[in-house]
Amino acid sequence: MTIDKLLMTITPVDRWWKELGILLVVCVPFIFWGIGSISFLDPDEGMYGSIAREMATEGYWITPHFNGIRYLEKPPLQFWLSALTIAAFGPSEWGVRLWSALPAFGAALLIWRMGVCLYGRQGGILAAIVFATGMGVFRYVRVAATDFLLVFSLTLAMYGFIKAALSQSSTVNRQSSIGSSEWQIASSQRSTVSPNFLILFYLGIALGVLSKGLIGLVFPLLIVGLFLLLGRGQWQMDSGGRGEQSSVHYSPVGNFYSFFVNRQSFLGFLLFLAIVLPWHIVAALKNPGFFQFYIVDNQFLRFLNIRAFVEDDIPVTTFAFLALTIVWFFPWSLFIPTALSQGFSKQYLKQSPVQHLRLLVGVWALVVFGFFSLSTSKLEHYFLPAIPPLSLMVGGLWSKAFIHPDSRVGLRWNLMAAALGCSAVGIALLVWSDRLTSQGLLSGLGHLNVYYRILQDQGGVLPFTSVAPFVQLLKGLGAVLAIGWPLSYILFHFSMPRASFVTVLGISGLVAVLVFNLVLLIEPYHSSRPVAETLVSRSEPNDLVVHEGPLEYSGGLPFYTGRRINILNGRRGDLDFGSRYSETRYLFLDNDKFVRAWEGDQRVFLVTRSEVQESVLEKLPSKTVFPVGRYGSRLLYTNRRMASNRASMESSQSSIVNSDQ
Repeated sequence: MTIDKLLMTITPVDRWWKELGILLVVCVPFIFWGIGSISFLDPDEGMYGSIAREMATEGYWITPHFNGIRYLEKPPLQFWLSALTIAAFGPSEWGVRLWSALPAFGAALLIWRMGVCLYGRQGGILAAIVFATGMGVFRYVRVAATDFLLVFSLTLAMYGFIKAALSQSSTVNRQSSIGSSEWQIASSQRSTVSPNFLILFYLGIALGVLSKGLIGLVFPLLIVGLFLLLGRGQWQMDSGGRGEQSSVHYSPVGNFYSFFVNRQSFLGFLLFLAIVLPWHIVAALKNPGFFQFYIVDNQFLRFLNIRAFVEDDIPVTTFAFLALTIVWFFPWSLFIPTALSQGFSKQYLKQSPVQHLRLLVGVWALVVFGFFSLSTSKLEHYFLPAIPPLSLMVGGLWSKAFIHPDSRVGLRWNLMAAALGCSAVGIALLVWSDRLTSQGLLSGLGHLNVYYRILQDQGGVLPFTSVAPFVQLLKGLGAVLAIGWPLSYILFHFSMPRASFVTVLGISGLVAVLVFNLVLLIEPYHSSRPVAETLVSRSEPNDLVVHEGPLEYSGGLPFYTGRRINILNGRRGDLDFGSRYSETRYLFLDNDKFVRAWEGDQRVFLVTRSEVQESVLEKLPSKTVFPVGRYGSRLLYTNRRMASNRASMESSQSSIVNSDQ
């Protein structure tokens, strides 16, 4: 039996399960593997874990609290989900990061099904694989944050809109015979599509608002609005079933009316209100000043980078933002120039509804990049909502190359350029990485992560003892680039596009291993778990634990110790707004209060990221300062001599995640 005949015997259900199996094989290592094997990396990640733990253990379900202080910077959905996991399984890193990984996997599933609708069966599974194996997804699913809930929500909204649009066009074309084989196949697949899919559009918006705020509403409306405006509702249909094509032209307003003024849209809008309004209303009633802070300052003024509540974040420029997308969408980002044709075809107004809807994919990416290009307050990970449309375009490009040999010219030139460029970069890394300096490493990390930009801005130095481990990672990257990309091009040149794609997938896997090892290298310097373990093993419940500077820089301390941390000179930043409520003002100390506590009868521990000459310790008599140990970038001191200084400088080996003081 030939392969073609064998494929014809595979039923749609068998094919569906086969593709799902392939996607699981790819997603398990790239999305789920290792999400609990690394401690929370501060700043920020430990704070998310601490908020979820306090919500689960102390019942702060309406107003999230960090270290007992009201935290209203972000909507509550991520904290709710993490708190439920903690309540069910106990505190853990994987339980919090699960709500980055699961939404990412959900987005991959939606991309798969959207890709099938827009680019065919192969295009769908390839797009999902591209999404799951990009370096940005691999890295950021291992970060406890709200970003992938937004990615999933936006993808769900776009999926609902696309399915509803195809359902409408299928109704219009029910009696037509267009003559395009692709359209005929797509029409038969859509015979059971229900217009109720439009409700998913509203559900996605509602979840986006509860995940990330107003941007969850702004993005879907901008994308759909711009699509309807550019498309002008020109759907191809047949004249009376005689095989003669004509165009029915709707105005943008008319097209908007047909989509959104109907029963399904009304029900979807009610669902949106039912999901979004309750928390916002109750939170506003329980927290005076909520509207001004959460809506005005944290949403609108943040976009303009003129917030009243100042943070240490240092945004990236528009050029750096676009460049970092290439880095974090690697290796698939190198196909963006050619793949753009899948989202911005010049002939989209003259094509079938399926092909016409591909314009939505291009508009989706355009809106995300355009929005953040206008903002003066963007960080490197804000590119994540653009990854699904970019993945759809790249997946569609490769699928076309698999099926139509005549369409491979553009991709062949793209691969040649990638092979030449990456080979040059790879050889350069192999030759010159030994010359890496501490300042050069700090600058490079600063381009990738806001923490190191803050460190540079504050005049700090590289926290690592040696650059040698980073040199080895750079050499490994150089070898992958110098060998992998030429191999992929050679395979494609000799008419083996599938082998070429698998080779790029292999490049992605090898680079992912390097990225994971990079995270392991920086973990001891970012994580507050080692110092927290010492505090748990050496302190008593009545001891005073103080953190010098904003607590978000050691946000894991409340999570790992299970106790309140007093904050010295740390009002600026994420806790500024919450510190103004009277019930937790006692947690915030100035130098005078701290010195009195240090010289009092109570034992005090001080966690600081500063050396003595730059710390409040300089104001204390040296005979009252006893160093306990250094834990990555943190120093621990106490005002009482420890029974065993050597023992106190060693991190406890016992697990303290489940401990409650």
